[in-house]
Amino acid sequence: MIKFLHDGNMHNPTGGSSSVFKKEFVNYIFSHLPKNDVRISIGVLPNSSPHFGTITTFSLAFSLAQRLKNLGKTVIVMVGIVDTATLVTDESVFENVNYQKSISYTKAINNYIGDFEELLGRLSFRFGGVDYEIVNQSDFGSHRKVSEIVRKIINEKEKIGQLLFPETKLLELRSACSQCGLADRYGLKNRYDGDTINFYCPDHGWYSVDINKDNLEKLEYETPLRNLVRGLLYTEDNQEKNVSHSWLRVTGSDYAGFYQEQLFYKGAAILGVGIINSPMIVYTPLVIDWVGGKLSKSILIKGGYEYLAKQGLDYLFNYRKFKEKFGSKVLEIMFDEANLWLEEPHRLFKSYTIFYFVELFKTKIEKPEQQKIGLDIEYNNEQANVSAESNEAEKKEELKKTKEIIIEAGIKDEQINQIEMPPK
Repeated sequence: MIKFLHDGNMHNPTGGSSSVFKKEFVNYIFSHLPKNDVRISIGVLPNSSPHFGTITTFSLAFSLAQRLKNLGKTVIVMVGIVDTATLVTDESVFENVNYQKSISYTKAINNYIGDFEELLGRLSFRFGGVDYEIVNQSDFGSHRKVSEIVRKIINEKEKIGQLLFPETKLLELRSACSQCGLADRYGLKNRYDGDTINFYCPDHGWYSVDINKDNLEKLEYETPLRNLVRGLLYTEDNQEKNVSHSWLRVTGSDYAGFYQEQLFYKGAAILGVGIINSPMIVYTPLVIDWVGGKLSKSILIKGGYEYLAKQGLDYLFNYRKFKEKFGSKVLEIMFDEANLWLEEPHRLFKSYTIFYFVELFKTKIEKPEQQKIGLDIEYNNEQANVSAESNEAEKKEELKKTKEIIIEAGIKDEQINQIEMPPK
């Protein structure tokens, strides 16, 4: 095992947004919300118990809501439940077309929604009774402008398909079969006839949705298309004087940068929609693993992160285990951390490794004698491991080289003696 040592100091280099917003970040947001009523949009896929990334995003949204409320806004957090998501066990392939049944149709959502409701209740209480509302994806279909926006997208389906879905170059738009719940996930067999969309079920044949006459709550959108539709609906609300509220979004910073610039803003431009009134987006710091990758629920579901589970860190992926390990106190620590991000914006515009939070919880919860600076990171990469066949001479040479590198880095002699080589 290779041990990395650090000094425990956190640096906050300026750059990008952190060089602009040194303080008063919330005041800036407040001044750019033209209406008194504010809706903060957050979204989640409830196909597992809330993981750590969800907790950080929710915490930031409620902290921001409380601060805007204290400044005089009427605020409600709108929690968009992506109930059109699926489990791997409810996916199938027929004639090279991927079909799925949503967690809403299979009722699998009921296995996890209680955890989200509990977390939201705790957040509301902690941040001064901030109001929140849970909405489903089908609620998109009730918006007064949804048919107009979907029509624009269909009229530009070739351009939008190539922009949002470079692999299929199609609109990944779907509607589940009313008889069995199957839906063509990527819309590969969809046919468009004016304002009518024809969908195909391998068991029950063709069925259609008329965007002028039918209930558009039946429509489902793959993530980039859902992001575009949602952003355009929010833009319509922001610019309409007879709509009382403005929209503000809070989401993970993995959806920042190129994703929004190319897939949302350029998509809006293709559709002839001005983005001056598009919702402001506040990005949550990304929680990353040892190599800098996003802490991903999908990787967990596929069997990844075994090295973290072996170290007892699987609570990062499961809200229930999170509570079992630390109790309610750890949520207070997380809520305080989110508050700190808004108080000191240089802390907001950055990423945090999982090991930062592991040590944060140790410092706040565990006894001093249990605390330790420095984390053991086990590598599975063959180049990072010392071969099991290495003899003692090779191990000593490797240790010597490691000490030389550390001496060059300026680490003290007593720290060098703490270096451990990977076990034989």
